[in-house]
Amino acid sequence: MAGNSNRFQDASIKKAIIVSNSTGKEVDMTECVNMEYSESIYDDTIRVGYEVANAAGTINDKTLLEGLPLVGTEDFELTIIDGDGNKINVNLIVNNVTVVTKDNQKENLLLSLVSEEIIRNESEVNSVRIRHNGRISNSIKDIFKNNLQTEKTLFIEETSNNFNFIGNKRKPMYMINWLSKKSIPNKNGKQGKTAGYIFFETSLGYYFKSIDTLFAQEQVKSYGFFGQAETPVGYDGNIINLDIDNRFQAESKLRSGAYNTKLILFDPFNCKYDEISEGVKPDDDGTTNAGIGLPIINKKFNNIPTRTTFMLRDTGVLPTGDVKEQVKKNEEEIFDVANILNQAIRRYGQFSIGAVQIDIFGDFSLHAGDVVFIDAPSTDQGNDATTDKLTGGKYLIASLKHVIRAGQCQTRLGLVRDSVGRKGKPHNGSMVN
Repeated sequence: MAGNSNRFQDASIKKAIIVSNSTGKEVDMTECVNMEYSESIYDDTIRVGYEVANAAGTINDKTLLEGLPLVGTEDFELTIIDGDGNKINVNLIVNNVTVVTKDNQKENLLLSLVSEEIIRNESEVNSVRIRHNGRISNSIKDIFKNNLQTEKTLFIEETSNNFNFIGNKRKPMYMINWLSKKSIPNKNGKQGKTAGYIFFETSLGYYFKSIDTLFAQEQVKSYGFFGQAETPVGYDGNIINLDIDNRFQAESKLRSGAYNTKLILFDPFNCKYDEISEGVKPDDDGTTNAGIGLPIINKKFNNIPTRTTFMLRDTGVLPTGDVKEQVKKNEEEIFDVANILNQAIRRYGQFSIGAVQIDIFGDFSLHAGDVVFIDAPSTDQGNDATTDKLTGGKYLIASLKHVIRAGQCQTRLGLVRDSVGRKGKPHNGSMVN
């Protein structure tokens, strides 16, 4: 929509309450020096950096640190709102306290806040101990509810494949992330085509979604980088700063196996080795990409594996059924590692083929895992088009940071995509083509 580019500029802290562990007393901490609120698809928790003055006389003629006293693991309720009325309300835990500014007259404390689940994850009693059978998504639901013991919403995409395993007293979040690499979405069930999930948290809850589904989403907002005071028609806002850093990262992508991987499997049942090497086949990839397609790399490197993974086949391990059924299945694999793992490795490697950082005016309606559309002017003077067809297009929000200082907010988005080329268009058309 057209409008004033400053419409998301204002932001405020509506509630910031910390609760003393020793007395249960609630202390109002809405007066802060600055704060940073962060979400990331690479992180299992929301993170907040909250800087406050540690002034004398704050609590019973003592400083905040001494008067509370502030020792860590305190409950912290935070509500922030942007200039458009979008609200974030989260309950967090004090993870760490650091003195960041100190002189003879003032001292500031930086409170590092995290979700309660990340603290509960460290408890021995919450470790995953039992055997799990069947569909992976059902195992994820059970671990989330019974091991993490959280009432938060889990937005989960059902998986098509089964996997039997024993927890072996491993931490619940470790187990969920371990299972994410073995998961295939249920929507098409194409083994070797769409494997790979992401587990992360936003202010709305936790997500367990396939990479394919995340990139297939419709864009929630469109942003342009045109140096105009007013937002052009068809866009939701202006980009204040745009940083294209290491656009293609050939070395790191090759190292991650984004284009070609080798899998060496050992079958302990038959004492045999199998070697599987697979490269990307763009015409038969089966994935849904944010851009037009994968970059065409030099043919000298296209058919050469750049990452090797060693795995044991799970032949005869934890078959399903009673003793008689298990004996019948003792030569079967419970997990089709040959058709899943190589593709998953490539999919994770391709995840951030394109990476961009943008700064916009604070917008609390956005979340990690959302898709946005961006446009920037072309640097090709001989091109009739006014927008950059290589940089522009749909991106996934991999990381998000809201920075609030003195009632003003900017939002930094770390954007990624798994392909190149401009796909999609701004909302409702645009002044630029």
